[in-house]
Amino acid sequence: MVVFNVDYRIAPETKCPNNVKDFYEAIKYIKVNAESLGVDPNRICIAGDSGGGYICLGAMVLLAQNDETDLVKLAIPGIPMVDDYCFSEPASMTKEERTAHVWMRKCWKLIAADLEAQKDDPLLFPGKVSDALLEKFPPTYYQ
Repeated sequence: MVVFNVDYRIAPETKCPNNVKDFYEAIKYIKVNAESLGVDPNRICIAGDSGGGYICLGAMVLLAQNDETDLVKLAIPGIPMVDDYCFSEPASMTKEERTAHVWMRKCWKLIAADLEAQKDDPLLFPGKVSDALLEKFPPTYYQ
């Protein structure tokens, strides 16, 4: 097994979609250079946890938008940040969600280039991806 740790740029210095594009470009680089990297190009798996899970899902959205999901054999987004639920009414949240929603709002505001303009963009909020794009995703295991 070969593992690559993608050092994507992070917020607040880099905003969405550039953080997602970093991960996406790394996938493409590994695929194109698989032989020299000692990688089976047909067995590329992507993964990430929490914010990295968001980046993993965002890359899957970008791959689907570009009809390139065949570049990835498996995706494993772990406890990913996926949507803007934290901006909803706290009274409708669980106790745990109410505890974390202010912090999560701050995270999303740091990641977004323009939160209002990107509110429906699945590159920022992968949970808003269309069913048509979702069907194009590679096999995915959510943790």
